[in-house]
Amino acid sequence: MGGGCEVDQARLSQALADAVAAGGSEAALAVCRACVEWLPMTGASITMMTVAEVQEPVCATDAVSARIDELQFGLGDGPCVESFRTGRAVLVPDIADPAETRWPVFAAAAAATGARGMFVFPLQVGGARIGVLDCYRDAPGPLDDEDLTGALRTADAAVWSLLDRTHPGGDGPSGSVSAPDGSALVRAEVHQATGMLMAQARLDAPSALARLRAYSFSAGRTITEVADDVVARRLRLHPDGVWSNAGSGHPGQRDARSDDPVDSSSRDDEEKPS
Repeated sequence: MGGGCEVDQARLSQALADAVAAGGSEAALAVCRACVEWLPMTGASITMMTVAEVQEPVCATDAVSARIDELQFGLGDGPCVESFRTGRAVLVPDIADPAETRWPVFAAAAAATGARGMFVFPLQVGGARIGVLDCYRDAPGPLDDEDLTGALRTADAAVWSLLDRTHPGGDGPSGSVSAPDGSALVRAEVHQATGMLMAQARLDAPSALARLRAYSFSAGRTITEVADDVVARRLRLHPDGVWSNAGSGHPGQRDARSDDPVDSSSRDDEEKPS
C-alpha cells in the first residue's frame, strides 16, 4: 500500500483474522503480507527473541526486510533490539536523517538498503516478550494515528501466529524460517559457531557471540557467512584473541589479532601451565 492512502481497518482486520485462523507455519508470513498490503509499509518481518542477543528470524516479506533483520542481529543494535529491551514501539520516520544518532552504524547500513521509515513493535504475551514485528518503508515520514492503530493490530495478530507456530499441535517447527522465496532458513549455524568459539577461546556465550559479531563487522561480511567459516573450520579464534584461517580461506582474511571492540578481560582466565 502506498503512503498517503487511508487505511482500510476493516479489510486489514479481516486479512489478519484469516491469517491467524488458517494457522500453521505460514501464518506469521501471512500476517506480514497483510501488513504490507493494507498499511503504508514496503516490507515487514517477524523475529522471535528470548533475550536481545538470542534471535530467530521467523519470516520476511522481501529481501530488504530480511537484510534489516540480519544487520540488527549481526550488530546487536538497532530499533529491533531497543524495542525488545524496552517493551515499547520504536518509530523512526527516517533512518537516513542525520539527526538520528541512536544507532549510527546500523542506520548507515540500513539506509544503504533503501529503507527510510522504520517502525518496530514488541510482541508480548502478558508480561513476557517473545519477539518483534519489524516494518519498513522506502519513503520517509511518520505514521499517522490510523497507521499506528493498524500496526498495533498487526502486532497482536503476529503474537497469535507465533503462539500457533510454537504450539505442539502446530505444523511449523519452532525455529523454522519462511524466507521471501518460501525456503526454510535457520540461524543454527550462528549458534553452533558461538559454541565452537566458546570451546576454542574459552569464552562465555555472550562474549563468543560478541567476538563473532565484531569480526563479521570488521571483515565487512554477514554474521552467517562468518559463522559458516567457523563451523566448516576455515576460521578459528585462539585463546589469545587471534583469528586464523585454515586451508583455503577467503582472500580478504589473514592471520591477525582481532581488533574488535570486545575487551580481552571478558574472556575467561586462561589455564596457566603448572
